[in-house]
Amino acid sequence: MAGNRRRRKLDLSDNYDIALLRLFLLSLAVCTVASAVSIVTGMVATVAEAIPIFSFSLVIVGLVSFAGRFRWYYTLVLLGAVGLLYQYGVETVILLFVVYAVMGGFGVVAVVVTLQRKLFYRTLARIEGLSLREEREIKDKILVFMFNIPDDINTNDLVMDHNMRRESIPVDDTLRTMGMGFLIGVFLWLYISLNPSLLTAYSLEYILLIMFLLTLYLPFLVLPWSIFRSLDVRIKGPYHDLRLYKGAVSTIKKIAMPIIPIALYTIGAVRRMSLGEIGGFIGMSVIFNIIIMATTAIVYFSLYERQLIEDIVSKWRTYRPRPVMAEVVQREEETKDVPATPTRSYSMEDLPDFIQSR
Repeated sequence: MAGNRRRRKLDLSDNYDIALLRLFLLSLAVCTVASAVSIVTGMVATVAEAIPIFSFSLVIVGLVSFAGRFRWYYTLVLLGAVGLLYQYGVETVILLFVVYAVMGGFGVVAVVVTLQRKLFYRTLARIEGLSLREEREIKDKILVFMFNIPDDINTNDLVMDHNMRRESIPVDDTLRTMGMGFLIGVFLWLYISLNPSLLTAYSLEYILLIMFLLTLYLPFLVLPWSIFRSLDVRIKGPYHDLRLYKGAVSTIKKIAMPIIPIALYTIGAVRRMSLGEIGGFIGMSVIFNIIIMATTAIVYFSLYERQLIEDIVSKWRTYRPRPVMAEVVQREEETKDVPATPTRSYSMEDLPDFIQSR
């Protein structure tokens, strides 16, 4: 149990990660208070109108992360380009789309990677200990639900591909992540944007902006679990292995895709809108979801995941130390059938007398 407690404390985050996470929490608190104040004072009429203020915390983190990943002058060039477009008469809504898509996307990925670095080995250690605890804590129950872990499985034998090396951008993983986020996002769009009360209260442009900002939070549901697929983290079983990524995906699909309510909303909306308007909303949902998921998935897999995997793999021996002679025994087991291979004896009786006397 002491070894499991030590593994729970294994943390890959450095000072930069901690500072970035604190910045996100601080900016989120400030933006939340600013949103509440704007509603109370009448600066905005409804909660929906305060969403751009609330979501600005992701832009703040994105600016810092973008500058840290590249250079500060690239950030200044980007902001200057946005200001120049505004001077030339580009609509504010379009500029907000661009800023939130690029900088907000960087902010989402930066927060997700920081959480992965901080919680990956802690999650593994807690899952491994599920079979050892008679009474499960709240954290245990959350993990069992999130990864869809059966009660009758022995979680002690948890393994991963600890020799993983990412040489190039994983196109399949990128497309798979985009696809899952895209499906969830389309359902969210249809569920909210076809709400008749929302359609009568706001203009089309403002509805699209609100939905776009809500879609910006979708990667928080999808990206955190991708590292479990990349490293093929699984619980060994007698007949088949339980892969944590598949368990997480099945849970997300259950809680994020309410098919029946979406169908009812769609039917209600069709009664009040033309089929052309319905098709327009569906088309915009597809476009915006592709933009958000493509931006975040490409940024994650091309700029962040490779280093994350290297850091995780480098700490595997710390998390799961091997016995001193384990590698020697494994090598001998692999070569035992090769003709003329010498065998090693581990018996004390075969040691020289002067060693045995000690």
